[in-house]
Amino acid sequence: MTPPIDTRHQRPAQQLRRLLSVVLAVVLASTLTTVVRPAPANAAAGNLILNGTFDNGSTAPWWTRLASTSTTVNAGQLRVRTSATAGDNVWEDLVGHFEFGVTAAQPYRLQFDASADVSRDVRVSVSRADTPFTSAFDRTVALTSTTRRFTFDFTSPFGDPKAVLLFHFGNHAASTVRLDNISLTPLAIDPATDPILYWNGILLGAFKGMELPPTELSRHAAILHAAMQDAAVSVTGVGNPYRVRVPVSYPGTMDDVVAPSLHAAIDRAAFDVLTTLYPSRRTVFDGAYGTAVTRRPSGVNSAEVARGETVGAAAAAANLQARANDGSSTTGGYALDGVAGSWRPTDEKPAVSPNWGRVTPFALTAGDQFRPGLPADADDYADLLATDEYRQQVEEVRTLGGRATSLRTTEQTQIAFFWANDLPVTYRPPGQLFAHTRIVSEQRKLGILANARLFGLVALALADAAIAAWDAKYLTKIDLWRPETAIGNGWQPLSQDEAGVSFSPAFPAYISGHATFAGAWAAVMKAFFGTNAIAFDATTDDPHARGVTRRMNGFDEAAWENALSRIYLGVHYRFDAEAGMATGNSVGAYVFATRLRP
Repeated sequence: MTPPIDTRHQRPAQQLRRLLSVVLAVVLASTLTTVVRPAPANAAAGNLILNGTFDNGSTAPWWTRLASTSTTVNAGQLRVRTSATAGDNVWEDLVGHFEFGVTAAQPYRLQFDASADVSRDVRVSVSRADTPFTSAFDRTVALTSTTRRFTFDFTSPFGDPKAVLLFHFGNHAASTVRLDNISLTPLAIDPATDPILYWNGILLGAFKGMELPPTELSRHAAILHAAMQDAAVSVTGVGNPYRVRVPVSYPGTMDDVVAPSLHAAIDRAAFDVLTTLYPSRRTVFDGAYGTAVTRRPSGVNSAEVARGETVGAAAAAANLQARANDGSSTTGGYALDGVAGSWRPTDEKPAVSPNWGRVTPFALTAGDQFRPGLPADADDYADLLATDEYRQQVEEVRTLGGRATSLRTTEQTQIAFFWANDLPVTYRPPGQLFAHTRIVSEQRKLGILANARLFGLVALALADAAIAAWDAKYLTKIDLWRPETAIGNGWQPLSQDEAGVSFSPAFPAYISGHATFAGAWAAVMKAFFGTNAIAFDATTDDPHARGVTRRMNGFDEAAWENALSRIYLGVHYRFDAEAGMATGNSVGAYVFATRLRP
């Protein structure tokens, strides 16, 4: 037992600092050998608590705060006899256990059996052993004479190699409390409880049914995931934010030193971004937020939630403000070049996002940073149309991408529709790549922080891929017409809406947006996982291929299939795909190298 400490003239935070530093010194000095001794044979698998069952008859390594408090083992239970304590602070009398560490964003399960000879409350916390004495878990339980099993799940908002489990017995009349079967166990990663995956799913659901182009959708995704990354980094201190590291301060009283809830911070950041970007869907997001609350660990308390929401709101505000004047709302007509080879509407729809190449990038220095050369290395439209390469590529699309062709294989037709996702009823090209990111994430069992960074990198890369692709489409000397226009004579592409009506996307062909998105995605995925050779079953949301899965043996294979699918769909030429892939690869590699470093 530790010697008494006179704390009458100290402020609460000073009292706690003095208390735990002395207790830690005494415990480490007197029980040094217990740090390295193996856990009892009957300890739960992965249990961080040494001697939580007390079957060996020993109280070690449990310690007490007050000399007047005694611990004994009786009938395989730890019996804690306390005297009445003065003051109103529950932490004036403690029984604790050092010698374990916690990892930031790791889920844990705390379990214990407890009862008391009189009905009373006991506060239980998992805290830092050194200043700041912040709690990763802090709950109060009501004890009666009947032994009850208490189970709480929590996600540690910080990492600390010197954590302490505390039972707070102060501010109560004398009593005897019985504790048994105490365990603190790391939990396996469960994608169903990951707020990053949850809100990405909500985002993809919002994409469906919106008459918005992939340019705008990719921007929205980047703002959302950047805000969630910033919220996660701010709470845990792990990694680097995209826009802001929200300061986290703690009150000066032991009664309120709890860390922000990681889940609450991410939930609030996502909610604020989505309701700002899509105000007409506020009711939907209100419901989604309510569901998110029910998915949080059972061990979170109201103070942790409040602090987490403050962090999340600040992260969302910073990212939204940063994009307030990024040029994405710039409107203005598009003047057709009006010469052979130049883009013109194929179904009387105006040009989509003609100014997007001028939008402020999320990571690139400018939209033209990785601008490709003109198709077939031509100097102008006339020069391009005179090349053999152009004529060969037009013929390739005519024979493989036509609606009525007999030369396209069954698999090529499936590939064409599998990667299409052009219709408003789908989650569009960025959404499909997010879905594939999720498949790989779940397969590799990533945790919250890894997902925050991975999805953040993918989102930033896709957003800048859109800016780079649209720069090449509209802001160069050649705004290339679609195959439908180039071939003419009633030829129709395989691409079609839900009613079966053929169409071509309403923007120039060179370079392919699908290919640029795919190249950027593949570059990020390869860099993040350190390999290309990760196989996964890819999915689609296109109504002409819904339910189809395709086995991909690596990220490059998926990206190239995505890029070449546009030839089979009849809406792009081969140089659209190849230049798009190259540009996207450069964008993705640059984003990974310069943003969200570990």
